[in-house]
Amino acid sequence: MSTFDRRRFLSLISRSAGACAIIPIISGRTFLDHSRNSTREPSSSPQSYKDPATSGRSCWLDLCAPFIVEDSVHGLRSEVVLTSDTFVGASGYADGGDATEYEFYLYDADGRAIGSGGTAAKLTVPAMQTTVIRLRDLIAPSRNFWGGMTIRLRPAGREPMHATDLFSSAFIRWQTDSSFDNVHANPDPLQWQTRSNFYYSMPFPPLSDYECTVGIFNPYATRGAGRIAFHDPLGAKVLEVPYDLKPRSSALFALNQSRFSENAYEAFGLARGRDATVSANAPAPRPGVRAHHVTESESVQAGGKRPTDGGGLLVIRNNEATMKSFAYLIIKKNGRDRFSVEHPIHQPVTKPLPSTAPFDADARFKAKNILFSPLLFRAKRLGPITLNSRIHLSTGLPYEEALWLAPYAVDSKGSACWLASKDEKVVSQLPKSQWQRGAIRLGVEQSCVLDFSRLSLDDDFSGGLCLAIAPDSTHTFMKVEVRVPEWGAHAFTHFRPGLRAARGYQAPKQRGGLATDYLTSGARFERRGSKILFDEFIGVINIDDREVEGAPILELFGPKGLVARIKLAPIPGFGCRHFLLSDLIKEQRSIERMSMRLIDQRATLLMSTVHIDYTRHDIALDHGSDRFSTFTDYNCSSPG
Repeated sequence: MSTFDRRRFLSLISRSAGACAIIPIISGRTFLDHSRNSTREPSSSPQSYKDPATSGRSCWLDLCAPFIVEDSVHGLRSEVVLTSDTFVGASGYADGGDATEYEFYLYDADGRAIGSGGTAAKLTVPAMQTTVIRLRDLIAPSRNFWGGMTIRLRPAGREPMHATDLFSSAFIRWQTDSSFDNVHANPDPLQWQTRSNFYYSMPFPPLSDYECTVGIFNPYATRGAGRIAFHDPLGAKVLEVPYDLKPRSSALFALNQSRFSENAYEAFGLARGRDATVSANAPAPRPGVRAHHVTESESVQAGGKRPTDGGGLLVIRNNEATMKSFAYLIIKKNGRDRFSVEHPIHQPVTKPLPSTAPFDADARFKAKNILFSPLLFRAKRLGPITLNSRIHLSTGLPYEEALWLAPYAVDSKGSACWLASKDEKVVSQLPKSQWQRGAIRLGVEQSCVLDFSRLSLDDDFSGGLCLAIAPDSTHTFMKVEVRVPEWGAHAFTHFRPGLRAARGYQAPKQRGGLATDYLTSGARFERRGSKILFDEFIGVINIDDREVEGAPILELFGPKGLVARIKLAPIPGFGCRHFLLSDLIKEQRSIERMSMRLIDQRATLLMSTVHIDYTRHDIALDHGSDRFSTFTDYNCSSPG
């Protein structure tokens, strides 16, 4: 593997798309990034509405958890994890002056509310006291449930303010005896709650490897209807299915079988291999009650491949004059009871502009933005296991008719150790039309996969993947899959936004002047004697364009607040380093139910985490989120 130091790397600008991408070359046009979840101008997006006069007010804002399950027969359990991460100042959690109020509204698959007066629970959580609520406690005395949840939150502290980050406020965690995963509840701020036509999409992996189920939830008091569609990697629509959801109701759609499903545990592979006694005790389909209107799948491409033949793009569009829905995609390994969960992202529906090739007269790639993930692995050894990464790239509904991508990788020293434009093996993984001028070109609703176990990186590699893109696009269209071949385990998450977004997050005075304030949840550390039972592999990438060396501090928070404060090794400019929590915690103790916070006074860093369960032989991922990533975008104002 060839490695370029930073100076030599930048000298390749005239020849390398990846090298040029390391310098953020942003055009004069204003593009939306992470918080707005769109590739459109602010004026065309209902969720970009702002009212400065009310932006500092305390108010209730909403989250949506579209698919949660409790099934005592099949051993499937769900929990809600609350971080209570809104507080004022760099250490405002320490004096008890800030807290967050939460309200939970839980609806079964038919839209019936659970709890007294339609509210499942209310509580107030002191800042950064990680709190776990078991779903079985919310549904008692019932032992089985599946449906959706709306979570409302409002800061209660030393000054009026709204929630600082809706992406890290609450997480859903699913567990069985052999697998687990956690994903954040999705923001549904007031600015989104309109009768607008939304485009809701994500790439899905090859169905020859996985069984995928869409759990879709209508969180509103009015009917929600639309269509679920599947596109092959070249963008052709191969299947389209209508859905029609009653208020607050849910539906499940199995991609591999192209059918609606009644039993939620099937999405996790728990129906297979059970004996007749267990099957007899399993929750039966509800007679005479239907939350959704089921129709036959519609093949829209004569003679075309069914979606079971490979990966592609999942698209959910609500009909005009109806409210949008929310969804999780449950991704289960074929033939195994390992699962992972990921989510699509909403965009307004507009027509893409004509495509413009992002190259200057000297054939240099002119990036509009760079997206990042510190979860790039090639045969990375961690004791008894190996980590490998696959990357799933997609366009959604792009700003222009084509999205161009120039991937490159960085190592722990900040050197560019891999360029897609220099690796001949990239071409073998893409359709011919998707590789042009040393870059990936994806048309409308197209997708592709890069398997780094088959690309030209050295074994035992861990680093960061950077995506130079043009035009701009949201980071959630780009998914990271990490696999452990020894366990047959897998997990999915998505990329992180670019530097321009991070600079915006650093502006609010309530932040306390920190350049980095990043949070992940779902962490645990378990040690039994000399044996590690649960560990965290923490990836940190320095994206600061001022070449500021990172001096990060990792803070661990449990149910009673701060547990530990750990100084990490420096992160050079553009470098990506990984840390095992077991190497950082030397005491003979276990810490459960943790949130992990990364802070840095000067450097702009991103953090993502691999949760490693050595007992279940499974992994999960958390992409991490800046603690102020939605503060300036989602406030107390409605669109009127």
